[in-house]
Amino acid sequence: MTDQIFDHSIGIILDIKIWSGSKNLKSEDFKGIELPPDELISLGSKRLHNKDTLKPIQAVRTRAVTFMESNGVSLYGGKIWLVPADKLGEVQSLLSDFATMFETEKNNFLADFYTAQRDWLNQNVKWAGILEPYLDTPETVEKKFGFTWRTFRIGAATDDALAETVTGDVTCVLLKEVSTLAGEAYETLKDKDRATPKNLNRLDRLVIKLQGLAFVNPGVGVIQHELSQILEAKDAHGAMSGGDVFKLSRLLVQLKNPAVLGEILDAASNGDCYQFVYEDEAPTMPPPVFANPKHQPRLPEAWF
Repeated sequence: MTDQIFDHSIGIILDIKIWSGSKNLKSEDFKGIELPPDELISLGSKRLHNKDTLKPIQAVRTRAVTFMESNGVSLYGGKIWLVPADKLGEVQSLLSDFATMFETEKNNFLADFYTAQRDWLNQNVKWAGILEPYLDTPETVEKKFGFTWRTFRIGAATDDALAETVTGDVTCVLLKEVSTLAGEAYETLKDKDRATPKNLNRLDRLVIKLQGLAFVNPGVGVIQHELSQILEAKDAHGAMSGGDVFKLSRLLVQLKNPAVLGEILDAASNGDCYQFVYEDEAPTMPPPVFANPKHQPRLPEAWF
């Protein structure tokens, strides 16, 4: 299974940096005021720039991360993404587009920097004495933005235990996504006899994602096929109604249960056919609980 994942995926290290627009408060900012000792309080931060002016840049980052979430698996706090090798061209192309958008919005922000800075000080005249000594310039702020990525091919790990850990982490993260999304989708459909295209949009995207990541585990393909088959019942407008919605809800009840997902993977690994249940009254399932991967090992340099 480890070879399957390593042979069919590409690693992407995505690094998106955005200036926070703030700096830490210091005790000297409160001249003449006695403050409690550091072990009792944390002073927090002071905002040097209106956070609304950064929203266009943050929106580009959100779009880029959403795109990666729809096509790959995030590991190690979002620093590393695994995407299907056959989608690398598409992913690289879209990341290039996002990088261009990011650069455009960054330049727009810097062009209006002093105007926005002055407006912020005018809005906070009472506290200008705390802010002014720490004001930045566009030149220094520009260095705190960045949108970069690099790809790497994962080679065979010399440490079998490490390879198994990474493989387990990839599978765990992907199944946690399935469980969470299934639970959220179920809540939107519960006790309803009609599902709108908006209700089903995220499930459509999940089908595409699972199709691309079927190499992670044979059970992923089983989940993707079953969900895809049920979603084929959509009408010409992309909606579902009646018994089709009920059947979809029964499937979601099962997919949001980690124990069921584990059974699907076990059956697929053993070459058995897993039987989904669609009786009138589905059993009550516990809420999804997936522990985060226990180990976050340092990846071997040979993989990069």
